[in-house]
Amino acid sequence: MRPSRICDRAFSPLVASVELAATVEQSFRDRKYNTGSMSLNLTTDLPDNSTVAQASSGIYIFAAIVLGFIGFFGFILNLLVILTVVKNANVLWTPNNVVLVNMAIGDLLVAVLGNPIAMVSAIAGMWYWSYNMCQWYAWFMTTMGFASIGNLTVMAFERFLLVIHPMRTLSIKHAYILTFLIWIYALSLSLPPFFNWGKYGWEACNISCSVSWEQHDPEMHNDTYIGFLFIFGFFAPVMIIISSYYSIIRTLRNISRRVRRNNKRETKITKMVLLMIIAFLIAWMPYAVLALAIQYFYVEISSNVVSVLPALLAKSSICYNPVIYTSLNIQFFHAWKKMFFGNVENPKKSNKDSTKMITVNKIEMKTLNCM
Repeated sequence: MRPSRICDRAFSPLVASVELAATVEQSFRDRKYNTGSMSLNLTTDLPDNSTVAQASSGIYIFAAIVLGFIGFFGFILNLLVILTVVKNANVLWTPNNVVLVNMAIGDLLVAVLGNPIAMVSAIAGMWYWSYNMCQWYAWFMTTMGFASIGNLTVMAFERFLLVIHPMRTLSIKHAYILTFLIWIYALSLSLPPFFNWGKYGWEACNISCSVSWEQHDPEMHNDTYIGFLFIFGFFAPVMIIISSYYSIIRTLRNISRRVRRNNKRETKITKMVLLMIIAFLIAWMPYAVLALAIQYFYVEISSNVVSVLPALLAKSSICYNPVIYTSLNIQFFHAWKKMFFGNVENPKKSNKDSTKMITVNKIEMKTLNCM
């Protein structure tokens, strides 16, 4: 290597990053990685992915800044949620909060392991890492995304049981089992591309990697895999959520005002879960609709902004839930105040009062069901 080249790299790290990314990209075009006879497919031919449109430097700078903010606030807020529950476990360790913590852990992992990788690529102006890293990143983010919607579905079902069948509410043990099944569910949706069903590749102007929505490869059966994802990873959970909340709203309209007044805490938690679901759908709906349009309706993206913004909006979903927790869950609010400002009203007392309210609610709702 010439001395001038060494100097360039020493004093121009950004140039070096771009050169490295270009070298890696060229190597992807020249090589095809395969593990052999077993179909654990880590990579495939990349001509289509390698032609993903490059954006202007302004878009990459904007994406890097947004990803930095998402990663920072996602890390801080979700870590606070986990610490709050652990520190006040005698009060906050309820079945609903077990699922909340499971979701916060997933969002925290995205903030720590996912966002920095995409942010570095945005700074470099293209995918900075190896193609195997692209495969790992796509699998990781896909798993976390489906785990999130799995958590929200379980939370909606827990609210359904509490309101419709108050004598069959989930126990802590049930919550543990369901959180384990959530991860099995997410893995069952994210692992098929490693076994030659579907494909992972670059997206969003080469800033990040995900399912190759734009690929129409008959050999990889990408169309059937994406259909599988939309049916079991999006439509089915959303239908369960809608059905659960339809039943909840219909039941709440039929019960007396006195029951609703005595059970304000549970009503707030039900609203909290609904708001979390709405926020998640707002964050992910543009991305899902765009992916569906690209795969099945052959829609071509003419604007780099349209390519990047839905992916950034989807990634921002890790920041919403902690804000919603503390806004609508009085126990979280008191626990956070205690952590930052010292002695405040004891959340344990509030929990005892809420327990009495729930007992009254169960008795009255049981009477209602017998009518």
